[in-house]
Amino acid sequence: MPRLVVEIGTEELPPRFFPSAMAQLQEGAAALLERLRLTHGQVHVLGTPRRLALVVENVAAQQAAAVREERGPSAKVAFDKEGKPTKAAEGFARRHGLTAPDLVVKQTDGGEYVFAVVHEPEAPAPQALAAALPDLISGLSFPKSMRWGSTALRFGRPVRWVLALLGEEVIRFRLADLQSGREARGHPVLADGMFPVPSAEEYEGALERHSVIVDPERRRAALAQQLADLAEAQDAAVMDDGLLEETVYLVEWPTCGLGSFDPAFLRLPRPVLVEEMRHVQSYFPLQNAAGELIPGFIAVRDGGGANLEGIIRGWEHVLVAKLIDASFFYEQDLKRPLAERVEDLRGVVFQEKLGTMYEKVVRLRRIAEVAAGQMAFGAVDIAQLARAVLLAKADLTTEVVTDMSGLQGTMGREYALASGEPAEVAEAIGEHYRPRFAGDAIPQTQLGRGLALADKLDNITALFAVGAIPSGSADPYGLRRDAAGVLNIGLVLAPPVHLGDLVDEALAEVATQVELSQPASVIRASVMDFIGQRLDTYLREELGVRYDLADAVLSSGFDDLGAAAARAHALQAASAEPEFLPAVMAATRVANIVTNFPGGEVDPSRFQEESERTLWSAYQAAVPAAEAQVQGRDYTALFRTLASLRGIIDRYFEDVLVMAEDEAVRSNRLATVSAVNQLMRRLADFTKVVQT
Repeated sequence: MPRLVVEIGTEELPPRFFPSAMAQLQEGAAALLERLRLTHGQVHVLGTPRRLALVVENVAAQQAAAVREERGPSAKVAFDKEGKPTKAAEGFARRHGLTAPDLVVKQTDGGEYVFAVVHEPEAPAPQALAAALPDLISGLSFPKSMRWGSTALRFGRPVRWVLALLGEEVIRFRLADLQSGREARGHPVLADGMFPVPSAEEYEGALERHSVIVDPERRRAALAQQLADLAEAQDAAVMDDGLLEETVYLVEWPTCGLGSFDPAFLRLPRPVLVEEMRHVQSYFPLQNAAGELIPGFIAVRDGGGANLEGIIRGWEHVLVAKLIDASFFYEQDLKRPLAERVEDLRGVVFQEKLGTMYEKVVRLRRIAEVAAGQMAFGAVDIAQLARAVLLAKADLTTEVVTDMSGLQGTMGREYALASGEPAEVAEAIGEHYRPRFAGDAIPQTQLGRGLALADKLDNITALFAVGAIPSGSADPYGLRRDAAGVLNIGLVLAPPVHLGDLVDEALAEVATQVELSQPASVIRASVMDFIGQRLDTYLREELGVRYDLADAVLSSGFDDLGAAAARAHALQAASAEPEFLPAVMAATRVANIVTNFPGGEVDPSRFQEESERTLWSAYQAAVPAAEAQVQGRDYTALFRTLASLRGIIDRYFEDVLVMAEDEAVRSNRLATVSAVNQLMRRLADFTKVVQT
């Protein structure tokens, strides 16, 4: 049972490519081995900046034999009246390496069909793998892929070598213009050049002898230990913030070094220092027990300890030069209050069709006003939100943000405080870009949430209004991120906002500034659907809601995002109850009969059957209870209220001909059923539920 190792050697891959690529390679390899009928042990994936490596333990030396049946055309099509095979039968047989007499006729639920019984013999594992591995490798996808030379292969970075070993044997295949072999490449500084790997079992050891720690878990542990040791020597702690995980995929042989800088630079705002160290230079900032930055950092070298002191001095010189620039920019920025910079936004382009950031601020004022009203802001909060809107984008004109765009919003907060603005206004400015990425926290203040919601909805609506809509993987303006932010904020708002009203206001504001690319109703529907898709994903993947139940909730409206999530959660729980399907069937029956009914008033004096009066009385009794349950977001109780109507609805349809010949009677009955349907839709559109 030999070991399989496949190493894809590349030019340096960005760290963000690895999580997805490694998961794809692991899942794809497991599926491939199953398809090839090769039994195996553990499948795992290793990686460094210059390689992705698939490792599979205990791979069978031979494919297992198998027999499979493939269904072909019906017997009537496969054979003529005289029982002779037709061209259809002969062609089907040829496709499976058989002749027409080899075909077997079998009875199925749909009648008699011909089948090809295909015997797949054992084959050596290297032979089977050689035919399949190129497709596995070329099928990996990346956030950005590239082509090089004259080959058709697309990959995250150019592929420079391929190692493929099953035990000691090379699995020989071609990938684009490369021939697989047993050679790998050592560390670019410590052991540059290609070297042979004797066997798959010796893979990790052979690479380590050439200064490559190929297992990311071992590199992570080595990094974490070195960071902890160096920080402890300074009575400090490392600020990680995800940098450790990124660094794991930046180095093949990590060595950490401790650097320092002039304590005078600590007068700079903490975000500036952290940005320069963490995001610009990939250094780990250090902080004391009180959480205050100290004038030191740890950086990571991809190599050994030779001449490390000289390298540390180089790291320090680079950082000091950046901090000198940042100090100058910061002092220059402080010479003007933030409010004076608002007019400068007329010279900052938001988007070519949508004009400047100043015009965006104008749009935000009204959207934020509507949001504030829905969020029940008092007079002071409304005034502070208006001030935060006015100043939110002003830091885009500052020198520090021009140099380090990742600090937009963050520096707005610093400059607002330095300008004497209220702390609440400054905090809202600092929070309003959040969440900036998946997993980032939403704004913690109500002012910040209101401003962030208005900003993100304006981004989506304004760009949709001029036709800048994401397509496929292309999302140049990050609108999917904005939609996720709207969702994450909307899920927790109390009191909730009405999403449709805010989209309407955003659309009305942009319509005063530019010509819409489509009718407003079409754009509105597209924006709501775009946000609805994010909600659908959240319900299914985060809450574990069944796909049809999520669809049922979304189809009945999601104007209140938090309420929609709560409805879906309750519906998922209710789906396990015995009365769920009978209630769904009754609600579906109600909905189907009023599909094209335009609506109307119910006149109880026109009731002719006792079942009509019973249903109407039960409906009237259910309405106040349902309304209270909706207001209290007790959707489990709401389902029980709706389910209690099931027997009455069933009896109604047994006793009453809804589509009566008399138009007045028919309209009145349809109006009755329509009212019941609208009540049902307070929870979900039950026609979307799969009735199994």
